[in-house]
Amino acid sequence: MPKLRRVDKKHFKELTYPHLEFLYNVALKYSGKPYDAEDLVQETMYTAFRKFSQLREESKCRSWLFMILRSHFLKEKRQASKRPILDDGDGYLKNVNSGSPNELVEKYESKMSKEEVQRVLRLIPEKFQSPLILYYMEDMTYQEISEYLDIPIGTVMSRLARGKKYMKNEITRRTKGTSVVKKIIPITGLWA
Repeated sequence: MPKLRRVDKKHFKELTYPHLEFLYNVALKYSGKPYDAEDLVQETMYTAFRKFSQLREESKCRSWLFMILRSHFLKEKRQASKRPILDDGDGYLKNVNSGSPNELVEKYESKMSKEEVQRVLRLIPEKFQSPLILYYMEDMTYQEISEYLDIPIGTVMSRLARGKKYMKNEITRRTKGTSVVKKIIPITGLWA
């Protein structure tokens, strides 16, 4: 285990803790599962603490934390592709206790719509996924995304357009002939 450098914990908390909600939201969009998002944020904060001396500009703390989180996500994604899938995705139905059959169907379709969007989002290559998450779900500007991902604004715009097109085509293909497509489009906000 590498030896930790002495870090001013108070200063670390002052700089990093205001960004925890942002980190969790991005991690949740990346992973699709709250417990995975929590693990991703925890790994990010641990790495940030260990490498706190590498933060050169305090004003760039949020983007520095994002890059750490993204790095951990990509590493986890590579490792996960080698593991067997143990969650069938139907676990949430066990927690639905009340209501009429119509309410159950409505809850299921609503959940299915969100889950479907999340599945499609996870299928998109990361270079399109990150700009989509940052723009549509974190309300960042093209300039901010450009700085966070260290790419030109034109590249941000083209990746957003291509990612949006991919999402729309994939969701439409998956839901062709069902009422779910009507529910998915408003949830994502990607077609506004």
